[in-house]
Amino acid sequence: MEINEASINIWKRTYQAIHQRMYEVNLTKQMVDEWVEENIVLPDGVSRYTGPFEYDLSPYVREIVNRLYSGDSSRCIAIMKCAQIGLTQGLIIPGLAYIIAEDPAPILFMAGDKSLAKTSIQERFEPILYSSGLDKLIRPSVVKAKNQKTGDTSDYKEYAGGRLTIEGTQNADKMRQISVKIIFADDWEAAPRNDKKEGSLRKLMEGRQTSYGNLAKTFFVSTPTIKQTSNIEPVYLLGDQRKWHWTCPHCEDLIDLRWRVEMPDGSYAGIVYQLDKFKKVIDGSVGYRCQSCGGIIKETQKYDLNLGGRWIPTATPQIKDYVSYHLNALVIPPGFVTWEKLVEEWLEACPPDGQVNKGMLQTFLNIRMGETWEELGEAPKSMQLMQNSRGYLPGIIPDKTCDEDQNGQIMLLTLACDLNGIMNEDLEDVRLDWELVAHASSGATYSVDQGSIGTFKRNREKTQDELKNNTNREMFTFRHGVKNSAWDDFRKLMLQEWKTESGAAMTVDITIVDTGFFTKLAKTFISSFESELIIGVKGKTEGEFRTFAKDTPLITRSRESNELYLLEVNQLKDELSELMKLRMTDNDEQPEGFMNFPQPRDGKYSFDNYFKHYEGERKTEVEKNGEIIGFNWVKKHNNAPNHFWDVRIYNMAAREIYLDIYKRYDGKHKSLSWADFCLLMSD
Repeated sequence: MEINEASINIWKRTYQAIHQRMYEVNLTKQMVDEWVEENIVLPDGVSRYTGPFEYDLSPYVREIVNRLYSGDSSRCIAIMKCAQIGLTQGLIIPGLAYIIAEDPAPILFMAGDKSLAKTSIQERFEPILYSSGLDKLIRPSVVKAKNQKTGDTSDYKEYAGGRLTIEGTQNADKMRQISVKIIFADDWEAAPRNDKKEGSLRKLMEGRQTSYGNLAKTFFVSTPTIKQTSNIEPVYLLGDQRKWHWTCPHCEDLIDLRWRVEMPDGSYAGIVYQLDKFKKVIDGSVGYRCQSCGGIIKETQKYDLNLGGRWIPTATPQIKDYVSYHLNALVIPPGFVTWEKLVEEWLEACPPDGQVNKGMLQTFLNIRMGETWEELGEAPKSMQLMQNSRGYLPGIIPDKTCDEDQNGQIMLLTLACDLNGIMNEDLEDVRLDWELVAHASSGATYSVDQGSIGTFKRNREKTQDELKNNTNREMFTFRHGVKNSAWDDFRKLMLQEWKTESGAAMTVDITIVDTGFFTKLAKTFISSFESELIIGVKGKTEGEFRTFAKDTPLITRSRESNELYLLEVNQLKDELSELMKLRMTDNDEQPEGFMNFPQPRDGKYSFDNYFKHYEGERKTEVEKNGEIIGFNWVKKHNNAPNHFWDVRIYNMAAREIYLDIYKRYDGKHKSLSWADFCLLMSD
């Protein structure tokens, strides 16, 4: 056939006619939300609301689930959300049922972990399919001997026109063998950003949909965590960033619900509340102040306002056919988490007269507001820490001061040391830095004494010969049984009696020795004690970073020795950095973990020789292949002093190690907090 303008026009008219017919057919098809409400029945044990499914409780899901409609042109749908917003129940489970029943095609359902994906299918999808009378749609294509249904397993479900594959995002290599039209990626935040073998997981998923062209769809659903390592936020930002809007009942403006909105006059709209004299939320005082008119919206209006709500894009999508949605807990259906409960959680994280709790604030922003938390590189400010100097003197255990501060009793005395220096055939020049810390039952600490044995000073610019020829100072060694062994002086510190302000005496309960360097010599010193509690420590993995700011046990007993514990150093440093920021309240009350120090005297507890060490390191981002994968603490520069910062880390670990050893020998307490231990000791 000759290709000319006439034939091209005929082809165009034919093409348009075909697509017009497809459009007319689609118009006669039922929308997905309507089909769900007519066909899906929620059984007992799956939802608190049993019976026919209704979107009136969560009307914000209607538009999202209708993206499954065959006439919808969206290719990628990202939902960055708070927890318990109803997306699994309103989108994923009925969405799977709709595709199987009305528009059969191969589906991939993924969760962060394959076992979680299987649990969702077994405990939600299967019961709903059965109660809705749709279980007959799952029809295995092969039946083996003994009536074994190979097409209906915990890994996949077969049906006429397709197959539902259940997988975990950690198993990227399994995806190379499948071709799918629809992907539901639940808990997308937990997915690896890059698979070591397969590369970008998102690109790999798109590759599994190639044969379906623009008919393919992927739903990315997740609550976010850390901004720098987030999976869901980058996909959300690629789309049009839709926000759920209410029509204000006062001014009738469309407003998106936000926790706080700073106004031009310096006041705030968003959630407002009143507190009583005890800093508790007054019943009935919580409301939402409209950012347009200042009118107060009560939570009792939420149901009706949600019914009239609408999604409004707030950005131009970076990729065509990418749509994205953001949902926070302010619009959660009535009967779930209340605004008053949210305010209480906010006040826990940001108390009116206290220090912001970063951990709680991150949880609030992630879980409740559906927002990422940005980890910032930081260097602690030691000048602020110097303001915690008290009236007691170095070398004296401040038991009276502790009682006057309402911190209870001194329950534990820990001694820790950090080893530095050079030891080779040409030069032995070392320094042992130490600190004695008293731990109060309230969780506050009191530094009792600190110092250094040896005068080694690291200077990258000086050669070994220059250090060796410096005869103006006495050099020490870590060798045993020789003159100027640093261990001899440290042994005296371990075994001496330390006087209290009340005239009593205390001895060290546990001693911690750094074994990361000079390992054999440090272990020899530790092994020389039989009756004293002395433990070696080292970082769990040299150069390890903290991923996603996840909390893991601070200490782990080594398998190679009962006298060695491994430390999560970066997590301990995160915690120490936060403790440094604690301040007394206006009533001179000390929060848990508050750090107290004696008066500077005889060169001890000065800025240059002690406090400066607390700002020798800063928190930095760790990158791999151009992506941020975690955080690490590093020295600000090669010659920055950080020895007493490290020693305090070991003293923090000392308390946890002491509790762990107590639990092992006591045998009655599998879990034991510091407060529990203090209560036991005071009985």
